[in-house]
Amino acid sequence: MTFKRLFKESFLVMAWILGFIWGISNIPINADVFSPISDAFKDFELTDMYFSHFKENEVVEKDIVLINIGTLDRGGVAELINVLNEFHPKAIGIDAFFRSPKEPELDSALAQAFSRTKNLVLVSELIENDSTGNVDTIKYSNDMFMRYAQPGFADMIAKGNHSLNTARDCIPKEVVNGDTLLSFPSKLVSIYAPEKLKRYIARKNDVEPINYEGNINVNAEGSTENSKTVFTALDWYDVLEKKFTPETIKDKIVIMGFMGETIGQNNWQDKFCTPLNSQYVGRTAPDMYGVVVHANIVSMILKEKYINDMPDWLNWTLTLCFIFLNIWIFNWLYLNTAEWWDGISLLLSLVGVIILSLSMVMIFHFYNYTFNITMASVALLLSGNLIELYWGIIKPLYMRTKEKVVSLEDQNYTGESL
Repeated sequence: MTFKRLFKESFLVMAWILGFIWGISNIPINADVFSPISDAFKDFELTDMYFSHFKENEVVEKDIVLINIGTLDRGGVAELINVLNEFHPKAIGIDAFFRSPKEPELDSALAQAFSRTKNLVLVSELIENDSTGNVDTIKYSNDMFMRYAQPGFADMIAKGNHSLNTARDCIPKEVVNGDTLLSFPSKLVSIYAPEKLKRYIARKNDVEPINYEGNINVNAEGSTENSKTVFTALDWYDVLEKKFTPETIKDKIVIMGFMGETIGQNNWQDKFCTPLNSQYVGRTAPDMYGVVVHANIVSMILKEKYINDMPDWLNWTLTLCFIFLNIWIFNWLYLNTAEWWDGISLLLSLVGVIILSLSMVMIFHFYNYTFNITMASVALLLSGNLIELYWGIIKPLYMRTKEKVVSLEDQNYTGESL
């Protein structure tokens, strides 16, 4: 077969393979037998393997300190704030709500502690309208506390719709009723390093993937070895007893929130799955508290280590070029190595998917750049069998049909001539 004809046939085979994949993907399958498999893989991404097992340990984050408030009442939180203010943090963010008045004495103590805090950020909540899908309501802590604080909304995407869904993305800002609102991490960075927040917002991404640095040092189910000891975390009693050096708090971003009754106690409250989870397929236990997710987002902005996604048009262009190149090679092999075809096609398909996956992981490791290899991988795995179907059934049927049509046309032409 000439090069020109092989080139043409490769285009036809690619159309057949892409059409087959499209057709299969649009068949509604509602079989319970596949549910456990689909549930296990539906929240999996290839980069999860990198985060959980291959990502190198980061150095301890020097700009952020986490404080566990445990189950302290408002009086206890007030005491924590008062101690922290003695050591002059740059900003304090509290990932907890104080919505309704409670005991006047405790409310007063907390309000007074807030009033002495230089840069205080309290978390807020954006509520979507179920019918429109747009945010139309914002919930804050009580006015007696908000008068001393700046709001920053909790990231809805980081929380997810299910406790075992993976927290992958964050929202830098949200426009509500014409006003631009900053997220909780963005608001903290606006105080600590406003120039870095400007560059973050200038990326103009409605949603940003979270480039996780690590976790707190806890021995809890779901945490992996390389996801620990990145963030300094103090328990509430460590703060009240001042079991830390002044440099731990001075000029730092202090983020307070729930991390168990005490750090190290495994608790599912306000805890989520992340790509750092050692069980990257079929996760059964969350591994990171929400306050630590916020810390990872703050760290990402401060270090300006963002994850960049390949544009869709470029991803599709490269995918189609890759698929065509592989089909061209497979076609040549099918036509010239018939006796070895089954073994060679299977081996090349598996090796190709492995190389494609490793390439993605390596590019992500060195450049924080991601691209979608799903279509290319599926096409590569199916190419062997579908090429065999094309040359064994589709092409012969087409040629026979064509011969019959030509024969009928010749007969009609002969009859007209007579």
